[in-house]
Amino acid sequence: MVGMTRERLPTRRPNETREIEHAGHRFTVTVGFDLQARPREVFADGAKIGTDLGHLISDACVVISLALQHGCPPALLPKSMGRVPDLIAGPGNCRPASALGTIAAAVADADYLGAGP
Repeated sequence: MVGMTRERLPTRRPNETREIEHAGHRFTVTVGFDLQARPREVFADGAKIGTDLGHLISDACVVISLALQHGCPPALLPKSMGRVPDLIAGPGNCRPASALGTIAAAVADADYLGAGP
């Protein structure tokens, strides 16, 4: 079995924080970047501490961060997750099916903001 190499991040690194919403739940999402301005980690909070949703979001951020640090392109994450019709945006439009998909989309969007050190 061939192992993938995990990219270690510097102790201090640029980041971007934004507010997102999914199904009436508001989350604060922070995306951390490597020195080439690529997203390499994500943190999210907003769910009540100690709830299943809070634990799920925390664990999902760890999994997303590990995927990014092992070279997964940020744009691939939300494309690989479930989507549902967005009735507000109209026919043919979709949105992430879960909070995890919404967080992954925020990470993919951060990829194009050009955050630098």
